[in-house]
Amino acid sequence: MNLFRSSLAALLLLAIVPAQDAKLTVVHGVPGLPAPVQVLANGNTLFSFDYGEQRGPLSLPAGSYALEVRLNGTTILSANANVAAGADYAAIANLNATGTAQLSLFQNGLVPPTLPGSRLYVRHTAQAPAVDIVLEQNGAPVATIPNVTNGQEAIADVAPGTYSVRLNLAGTSTTAFGPTPIALENGNGYAVFATGVALTPSFRLQVAGVPLCSRVNVVHGIPGLPAPVTVTANGNSLFTFDYRDIRNQLVVPPGTYAFAVLLNGSPVLNRTDTVQRGDDVTIVAHLNNAGAPTLSAFANDLSPLPAIASRLTIRHLAQAPAVDVVATHSGGAVTTVPNLTNGTSVTTNYGIGNTSVDLRPAGTSTVVFGPLGFRAAINVSYQFIAVGSLAGGTFDVLSLQRDLTPAVPAEITTTTGGWNCGPSISAVPANFAYGQSFLVRATNADPNAMAIVQFGTSNTSFNGVPLPVSLANAGAPGCFLNINFVAAVPAMANPAGIVNFEFTVPRAVFGLVLPGYFQIGTTTASNPLGLRTTDWLELR
Repeated sequence: MNLFRSSLAALLLLAIVPAQDAKLTVVHGVPGLPAPVQVLANGNTLFSFDYGEQRGPLSLPAGSYALEVRLNGTTILSANANVAAGADYAAIANLNATGTAQLSLFQNGLVPPTLPGSRLYVRHTAQAPAVDIVLEQNGAPVATIPNVTNGQEAIADVAPGTYSVRLNLAGTSTTAFGPTPIALENGNGYAVFATGVALTPSFRLQVAGVPLCSRVNVVHGIPGLPAPVTVTANGNSLFTFDYRDIRNQLVVPPGTYAFAVLLNGSPVLNRTDTVQRGDDVTIVAHLNNAGAPTLSAFANDLSPLPAIASRLTIRHLAQAPAVDVVATHSGGAVTTVPNLTNGTSVTTNYGIGNTSVDLRPAGTSTVVFGPLGFRAAINVSYQFIAVGSLAGGTFDVLSLQRDLTPAVPAEITTTTGGWNCGPSISAVPANFAYGQSFLVRATNADPNAMAIVQFGTSNTSFNGVPLPVSLANAGAPGCFLNINFVAAVPAMANPAGIVNFEFTVPRAVFGLVLPGYFQIGTTTASNPLGLRTTDWLELR
């Protein structure tokens, strides 16, 4: 069976009682409201958010819910929703075809795609006429979903990969939005909502992930076997591997499987396990404290990290006494996890930068392994797994890492504010994706003027000084420093007085550097300082 040959569908998964809660993701798709809205269920406030944001997936017990959206305490939208156990839903506050706000509920089908495969659920929830949804790859159309009207959805299974999505007015080549990039991972679904008002800056695509399968890492941590072992599932051979080998990020369809680990054709380990959608687990065949082969399974924490952080997990799966784990960050801060015993694991959010980890017998300062050095990166999860036998001389620590950056980052939006003294700033396009190039633009500068493009992290203070700061006393009346610039690059205006600076926010810094601010200064002969300044541009 190809399913079993392409994934570790049956191996060593956590035996978990199936979750019966429903999942609900909520999307804000009504532009132009004067303040964030509050979302309530059965009278209980869940959260507040603004246009373009989403929350979830939330876990809700099966049942009936009165959903409300309130603006400044007043209910502006409401709907009743019946949610079923184990089902997955998306609720969106959006505009109908005539521009009236409404609350819409969609159910995400959870039958896994044929692997390898991804699924798109495309929903028309914008004030817009019918659209054709065009999926492109390398500049060429690969799929078109025609004539989707407000309130409708279209579902398509496609191969994993990086695509761009374009919305055309139905039956025409007039692009209403896009193209915008989208990365589709194997075994995942993506609910794509068109929101806002067509052919205006508010029109955009919003994406919510829908896990349809699971991911599994498998580690061979039993030393001294005379041959590699073969893993089978439901009697089907999956793969063969040896001590210290790892099979990483295998896509797993949900289900219950009987598996076996064979040594020279004879089973040495057996069990039956259940895997559910969205699970991410690490399975290790290892020695217990008495030296007997055993299997352990661990759920991996993939929850969002705080800004500028990594995640560190240590698993003690070696035939060895209890250890203290000592992690040293950037040669200074020390984190100690005491008395970690065989079969146990610990996870902690950590900093970034140069890091070393060593293992010591519990309560001592004697290093029995390490230091293991690595450079902790933003939004990356690191697993270190102790395997083998300390007394037998086969002790080792294996490592895995996982980038927690979302596969489909949220869209970046821009706005302007503050004061200018002639030239004005904007972004082209006004909204864009992580990893997508855009232009920071100043218009109405002096022709061929020199320019400086400044980036900052605040528009309220600069080294304790409140912003904006007037430059009148410096010889530029009406001009202001609007941001706390932390970086600056030179540029030049063209003969029409336009400054263009191309910029990209990498996917690797998703959620970590925003909001951010740009301001541009341009040379001039119109004031004694010889400088004119734009207003600020905010990226959020």
